[in-house]
Amino acid sequence: MVEMIGFGTMVALVWLLVWSMSGESESEKRRLGSSATGGSNIGTGMQGTRSRHAA
Repeated sequence: MVEMIGFGTMVALVWLLVWSMSGESESEKRRLGSSATGGSNIGTGMQGTRSRHAA
């Protein structure tokens, strides 16, 4: 009986670990995707501002 409880606990912990790691990778993909889009927009906006100041 104790072995079954221990085995069930280990399976639950491994499942929790896999679930949390997959959630982290999804959020990292979203963060990288939004920063790439935001970074290019910010760079373009800054270049336009610099050219206006130079003119």
